[in-house]
Amino acid sequence: MIKLIQCIHRLSHLSSEEFQAHWLEHHAQLVHRVRALRIYVQYHTLANNPMTRPALSSVEPYDGFAVTCWDSLEVAQDEIGKGSDFMAVLEDQKLFIDHTRLVTCMMQEHVIVEPEGSSPYVLVECHRHRPDLNRAVFQESWLKVHGGFGRRIHALGLMSGFIQNHTLSDEGDIDMFKTIGIDQKAWDGIGMAYFESIAQFKAMATLPMVTEEAFKAENNFDDHESLVSVLTRRHVMKNIIPTTIYN
Repeated sequence: MIKLIQCIHRLSHLSSEEFQAHWLEHHAQLVHRVRALRIYVQYHTLANNPMTRPALSSVEPYDGFAVTCWDSLEVAQDEIGKGSDFMAVLEDQKLFIDHTRLVTCMMQEHVIVEPEGSSPYVLVECHRHRPDLNRAVFQESWLKVHGGFGRRIHALGLMSGFIQNHTLSDEGDIDMFKTIGIDQKAWDGIGMAYFESIAQFKAMATLPMVTEEAFKAENNFDDHESLVSVLTRRHVMKNIIPTTIYN
């Protein structure tokens, strides 16, 4: 099973509401028809930089994220190359997605806390390593440090799930990546923290454990100048297999 995450900007002539309406009400129906696709989830951006870190990124936030899961990379390539249903998806994307700024990453999923309940609100954060580090060091530190904080926050009842998605770094597949528009250099990881309500998220965001301990600890590996942090609303559009991959 492979997991792809698309980081999406809307076309400039569309409002956020217009973009989200087309994506949810029309585009999702087209994607659902792609038979080889196992999981499809939309994350609609609600707020930018909701964590109010001391150093805020200047990187433009995304309007949303799409998560898709496939049996294999070869299955995804075959569907993209030959599937008429997928061609309809690509044609429709031209109506609302800015493809010049679209980023698609292939990820390895690390479930820190398995999402519980409906968990409709998700804090999505795109990370890069500090300039003096490399991806491997970042991912190891992120998993150990943020993973620990995630478990502690969940134990307090203020977060219903936490998943880290680590960007794969197999350079041997770089040509294969390019054929389906995958960019493995944009982000080192994309984190997703799940909440049952906005109130639950806001309570978490004010914890000294988060605003003092966690923020200070992540300075050791995270490049805050490139961090993208957005609060989103999750819409599960397709999930046809029971698996340990959560969306």
